[in-house]
Amino acid sequence: MLLLRAEDGDHLNEPIRDKGELQAFYDDPEVVSTYLRRTSRPIGAVLHERQVAFLNGLIRDLAPERVLEIAPGPARLSAELDPVPVAVGMDFSPRMLADAGRRIRERGLRWNLVRGNGFALPFATGTFDLVFSVRFVRRFEPEPRQKLYGEIRRVLRPGGHLVLDAQNRLVAGPHREGRTGYPVYDELWLRDELVSELESAGFAVRHLEGIMRRFRWQWQVQRLQRFGVGALARTIIRALERTPDDNPSTWMMLCQTTGSPVRRAR
Repeated sequence: MLLLRAEDGDHLNEPIRDKGELQAFYDDPEVVSTYLRRTSRPIGAVLHERQVAFLNGLIRDLAPERVLEIAPGPARLSAELDPVPVAVGMDFSPRMLADAGRRIRERGLRWNLVRGNGFALPFATGTFDLVFSVRFVRRFEPEPRQKLYGEIRRVLRPGGHLVLDAQNRLVAGPHREGRTGYPVYDELWLRDELVSELESAGFAVRHLEGIMRRFRWQWQVQRLQRFGVGALARTIIRALERTPDDNPSTWMMLCQTTGSPVRRAR
């Protein structure tokens, strides 16, 4: 199978939607080796900082004993999080897991990395206090997303918390119109649609944190990097993050389980 990447300047007529093809894409050596490249760009760097800060703030506030990250890739986030008593990262890609292990060891952290399938999580019911996953659930269409939500609810303890990211259709949609470089499926939501979907899956949305709050301006500012002033671009992009988040490009969502615990179907 030919796997196309954003850096190639090519695009697919239709984004990858099939679970098996997505798994192959994210285990492709070129995709793995260039995955962290986005964090070297001004917008990518600030987005990364904000996501790490959001997660570390929750770890301090919620004090979870057992944390699971689904699809950590090369440990972009987990390698920079505050320690917890039990931390588990699960990914399907052996190459991503190998990179994640190297980054975590370099930082002297303790994460248990396991290979597994997000649609059949290899953990007992009620194992975790906090589950988070970024750039994973949004890669799937509505029906498989419901299966993912069900498995996540199952492995969370009653009252446990889930953190996901989501893209705002009102901002990300116009930005992507006519652009290439999006080889995999990516759901875009309106705010009310997002909240409704999570509530129907058995989660109460406790907080929506807007990130990339002035995306159109921030995207223009990023172009300063071409002139060798990437540091200045990052400073301006960070400053714009202090504005109100009424219409951001990205949301980080804190959710909490509601209702009765879910059991795995036999």
